[in-house]
Amino acid sequence: MATSPDPLQLLRQSIVSLILPTLLTSSSSPASSLGEASFISFPPVPPLTDSPTSIAKDTPTRYTSKAGTRDEFYNIGQLWLAWNERESGVRDYLMNGQAGGVGYVAITDRRGVVEFLTGESEATGRVLKKGEQVEASTSATAASATAEALPSALQSSEAGPSKPAAPTKRKYEVDIADREFCKKLRAEEVELRDRNSVLRSSGGGKVNNFESFLKTTMVEKIRALRGSFDKGASKAAAQAQQQAGPPVGAKKAKSTHPIIIISSSPTSLLTMWNVKKFLEQGVFEPSDVARQNEAAQGNMRAEDVVAILRKRSGPHGDVTSKYYVVDGVDALQKFGQDAWDRVICVVTTGQAWQFKPYKWQDPRMLFRNVKGVYFQWSNESTNPTVKDWNVTEMRIDRSKRHTDRQVVADLWRILDGAKRR
Repeated sequence: MATSPDPLQLLRQSIVSLILPTLLTSSSSPASSLGEASFISFPPVPPLTDSPTSIAKDTPTRYTSKAGTRDEFYNIGQLWLAWNERESGVRDYLMNGQAGGVGYVAITDRRGVVEFLTGESEATGRVLKKGEQVEASTSATAASATAEALPSALQSSEAGPSKPAAPTKRKYEVDIADREFCKKLRAEEVELRDRNSVLRSSGGGKVNNFESFLKTTMVEKIRALRGSFDKGASKAAAQAQQQAGPPVGAKKAKSTHPIIIISSSPTSLLTMWNVKKFLEQGVFEPSDVARQNEAAQGNMRAEDVVAILRKRSGPHGDVTSKYYVVDGVDALQKFGQDAWDRVICVVTTGQAWQFKPYKWQDPRMLFRNVKGVYFQWSNESTNPTVKDWNVTEMRIDRSKRHTDRQVVADLWRILDGAKRR
């Protein structure tokens, strides 16, 4: 009898190999959402399987739902959802997890799960070795989110699988001694209902008369204050005009720095780890090497927005232009609702899933509106997928000891043309 493939290993290998699974209902028909699905179906994924494999969406995996635990695991449906919704905002992600019927990966674990599934990390300490997990009959998977738990999950920065049901609260019984003490305090307290009651001089309710005080002392003080205000009114107005900002109706000038989007795929030659050195210095450093260098300096995570300063000579001296690089829509949204108007270039790896959350999801339509660039090694053949996408292919030569200033210069000329479109 053939050995069943490990669900976690199969899901990870399919994503890394871009042999993506599909969703099936209980009758083996295609499902449009995780909520309708009963199974996650995998095509043959060499070298793990040589035939299609279907796995129930609530099947536990070896990925633990808490650090240090050995008996609570995320199921394959939750892991698939975390990867499939990796570009979604927190609220949409939680709502889709609720609708999916299997729960969701905790927000604090979400990025780590995606990095593990795409091969960027090994999730040390969170993935048990084969055979280490408790038998399914005695183990517990991360609980699915319920309708009662969802509102609190949406408000929490550490929202995740719903907590176990809270125990029934015991009815509060009032202590008789406490009740009598509270009654005594209530009887002795003074209620301050309005300004007259605060100013009463006696318990009889007689209100003090301050009219004579207002006509003498306070009138003189007010007259003196008004005189001093009138003398300095002109000077104060002039100072206020100088210190005041732009008129209330004036609009703040919007930033117009161009934006470049690169792919978040782990197979991309340009990543958030090495793009700054490449575009500013014309030096290509492999992503894994750049990541190790940053880690040695204490930088364990790449920035989601990288500022690029392009220096060039002009007729009146050196000119510095500023660009921004992002690798996803979440970071792009930080630039406001008109961020897509500033996007001048999309760097693609030839994978269509990159465009799913974009303004234009069809690559042909996208590259009619935005300049497309495809990087590859100089000794690789042309990718047939991108031939019909209207993108510019650029090649990086491995033999130049990582120096590619000419490639970068050609790229800037292309982007200058994109800005003038």
